[in-house]
Amino acid sequence: MGTKISYSNLTKQPKEELKSVRKTLREQEVYKAKSEKDVKRALKDPLNHYMMITNNGVFAINKMKYKGETFTLLEGNPVTYYFSIAYDILPQIDEARMFLMDSLKGKQSEYRWKSSTAFSYIFKVGSIGVIFSFLALESFINQCLPDFAKVEFEGKKVDKNTIQRRLSFEDKFKTIIPAVTSKNFIEDHPRKAQVIINIKKLRDDLIHLKENRIMGFVAYEEINNKILNLDLKKIVNTVKFYINYHTPKTIQNYKEIRKTGKARIIRQEFGEDENGKFVKQYFEEVIKEFMATKFNNDIK
Repeated sequence: MGTKISYSNLTKQPKEELKSVRKTLREQEVYKAKSEKDVKRALKDPLNHYMMITNNGVFAINKMKYKGETFTLLEGNPVTYYFSIAYDILPQIDEARMFLMDSLKGKQSEYRWKSSTAFSYIFKVGSIGVIFSFLALESFINQCLPDFAKVEFEGKKVDKNTIQRRLSFEDKFKTIIPAVTSKNFIEDHPRKAQVIINIKKLRDDLIHLKENRIMGFVAYEEINNKILNLDLKKIVNTVKFYINYHTPKTIQNYKEIRKTGKARIIRQEFGEDENGKFVKQYFEEVIKEFMATKFNNDIK
């Protein structure tokens, strides 16, 4: 599991724009630090800003300060930060449901979760998956907006700031992004588009949770059932598909490759509970080949 972190590229067409950037730098005086002390002094100056220039583009550099230490950090794309949280939590939703179903099978014991505890695990994992999937989606949509050009919306020209602050998600998703990217996701993938609309609605239900009492008793039965039956994998994969549909390879996931090997017992414990005698065995995995990861860009 895992998501490759991408970085904030300031150029849309690196080959063409880099020529202009490098020409500008050659024509101007460039400060060159001669010592580590010079570097530290330059970092403390609030007027100084930094970038990294490579053949692949121009990347933003953040000045960071922590516990009195100032340092630079390549600015990561928050879309990949948000998505990685939703993606990495996927295996936990199945585990949480397994604990819940197991809790319903017999009496409570130290080996079986309480039903309320198991469901709270489902609610936590499901909520995190939905919210951070939507954060990745919304962050990506805002990145698609042009910095300087205005976009026509309902007969008016609107700028990026107006779009981000005043227009609804539905307006951006259905109207603005197709106009900006010249790609119509809703027409090309209507079912996936509906999944995204549903993600937005569920995210709103979670963020702005309201009591919905039925006959004066239960208040959260509806939202609890939605989370319990949530297809989180479908949500995460749909968000990934939408982002990569517009900008290929923005989201790339690592897939662990399990190599062949054996396991040997290193310890055994014997005990007894309400179900009878049991033995716990602890194993140590003996790997004959090394572990590796690769990018998994398959969309299902």
